Amino acid sequence: MMKRFKYPLFIAAALLGVFLAAAVFAGHPEIPRISVEELKQLVDAKAEVIILDAQLKEIYDRGHIRGAVSFPWKAEVTDADVPMFAKDKLIVTYCDCGPGESDSADLAFQLQGLGFTNVKVLADPAVRGWKKAGYPME
Repeated sequence: MMKRFKYPLFIAAALLGVFLAAAVFAGHPEIPRISVEELKQLVDAKAEVIILDAQLKEIYDRGHIRGAVSFPWKAEVTDADVPMFAKDKLIVTYCDCGPGESDSADLAFQLQGLGFTNVKVLADPAVRGWKKAGYPME
């Protein structure tokens, strides 16, 4: 005889949470990546690029890529959060999440969902690679 769980809805909800978390933190591999060197070349060429730091504001305040805008990751970005950005401009998101760049990749994914057409993620090692290369920080 098969034993039934007392709390099947709780278990189902927990499993759904695990699957959703896996989707969010899978790194959205379909988002184009840009290397630290490629971003540095764009910055040096004074290309129009919006750099978004997806880390907590406290981390941003301790040091960030020169010219980056603090835009901490959140579960749902809406048009009201981004009225100042043109939807066709190059936007590069970054964090310090390691392989998969989970926060910055999810932010980029959400921006694409809002109609932004040229969004990339700074590839791992992201800001750590930028610092290690000695590129400008603020």
